Amino acid sequence: MYELLEATENNVIALQMHNGTRSGYQEFYELLSEKTSKYGAIHVYEETTDWTVWTFLTHLTGLIPDVRYGSEFAIKRYAAVGDNVWARLLYELWKVIRPLWPVAPTEMRYFDVDDRDEALRWVKYGEIV
Repeated sequence: MYELLEATENNVIALQMHNGTRSGYQEFYELLSEKTSKYGAIHVYEETTDWTVWTFLTHLTGLIPDVRYGSEFAIKRYAAVGDNVWARLLYELWKVIRPLWPVAPTEMRYFDVDDRDEALRWVKYGEIV
């Protein structure tokens, strides 16, 4: 479902997100919970490139795990880096339901793929240099 990127360290999780799966969400949320237990609030950088409508739909399988495991981890900053309408749509939907949803980053931003370095700096340091 996902591939960890080299920038993953300490309280930063950087990943390339592929199709959503029930077992993939289970594994991902275990990682988020483990990092939260160790570091407190965590920061997530997520690349969502080359998505199709099918990729978008597979991530709707994450709704149930969100409700079940969302209280076990805390995301402070979340950056979505994408290159298509489907990745942007999932981000925008999440942003709308965020005030009521158990998986709710304190801050979230969407970046175009050309701005991935800027996105990673923001996730790591909370500022854009």
